[in-house]
Amino acid sequence: MSLSDEQVAKVKDGNFNVEVVFHYKGDTWVTLQREAIKKRTKELGMNITGIHYPDFDPETQSNVLQTVAQKDNVDGVFSIPVDTAATVDAYREVSEAGKKLVFMDNIPDGFKHPSDYAGLVAADNRAMGTISGRMMETLVDSGKIIVIKFDVPFYVVDEREKGFTNVLKSNDNYELKEYGFTDSGKVLSLAQNALTANPDAAGLWAPWVSPPGAQAIQALNEQNMDIPVTSCDLGTRSAVLLAEDTPLKGVGSQQPFQQGITEVNMMAHALIGNETSPYVGVPSPAVAEQNLLEMYPKILRKEPPEEVTKHFE
Repeated sequence: MSLSDEQVAKVKDGNFNVEVVFHYKGDTWVTLQREAIKKRTKELGMNITGIHYPDFDPETQSNVLQTVAQKDNVDGVFSIPVDTAATVDAYREVSEAGKKLVFMDNIPDGFKHPSDYAGLVAADNRAMGTISGRMMETLVDSGKIIVIKFDVPFYVVDEREKGFTNVLKSNDNYELKEYGFTDSGKVLSLAQNALTANPDAAGLWAPWVSPPGAQAIQALNEQNMDIPVTSCDLGTRSAVLLAEDTPLKGVGSQQPFQQGITEVNMMAHALIGNETSPYVGVPSPAVAEQNLLEMYPKILRKEPPEEVTKHFE
C-alpha cells in the first residue's frame, strides 16, 4: 500500500495527530513497529501525540482507549487489542468519536469495515505456525512434541498454535503434549515440569522466543536434553540462539517494520478520505541458521550484531 506524491502532500497539509496503543512493551516486534510508525508518520507530517503500553491488561488498555477517545486533537489510532471481547466497548468509543482506527494483527469482536475501522494490517500468523510445524517435521520423524501454549485468548498467538498443531496432528506419528502459561516471563518452571513429565520428548515448540521459548531452552539445557525447538518471531535473542547452534532450529517470522510502514500508509489514506482495504497481509518468511545472515537485516532493518556474526566466521 503506497501513496502518490499528490496524496502525500494532502496528508502533510492535514497536520494529523495520531496515537498508538500497543499490547505491551517488551519485545522486538513492538520496537520495530514503533520505529516504523515513527519514521513513516514523520515523513508524512503526521504527529504522534502518545504511545501506550497496557502490559496485556484489557482493563488498562480500555482505560487508555477511553481517554484517547475523549481527546479532541487525535485524528487516528493504531492499536492491537489485548482481548478482542473485553476491549470492544472502549474501541467502540474511539470509533464513535470519529477517530480512524487501524488495527495490528486483530480486530475487536463485531467490528465491521469500513464503518467501525479503517483496516487491519497483519502478519500471516497461521503461516508462521505452519512454517515452524513443517520445520519440526523435518527435524523429528515421530514421537512426543511438547507444545508450550499461551493460555490467554489472543488471536495472533492462537493462529500460530493452530498452524503448528494442524501440521503435526495430520500425521499419526506425533503425540502433542500441551502445557499452558499466562505470564510470558515465567515459563521456566512450566517447561521444567513438562520435560520432567516427558523425558522421552522428541521436540518442543513455543509460540514466540523471547522470553517463553528462551526459557524453555534454558530448561532443556538444565536437564541435558538434546531435542529440537521451533518457534515464531525473529529478534536479536532468537537470532543469537539460532547462530549458537542451540536447540532452537528455526522460526516462522513476522516482518514488523514493514507492517508498521503499511499501517501508517493505510491510516494516511483513511485520514484523507480514501477507501481502504479491510485487510492487508504481510508475508511471513522462514528463518533458520542457514539463511539467518541474509534474513536478519531484511526483517530487523539493521546488520546482525557481533554476537551473531562471530558464529559464522
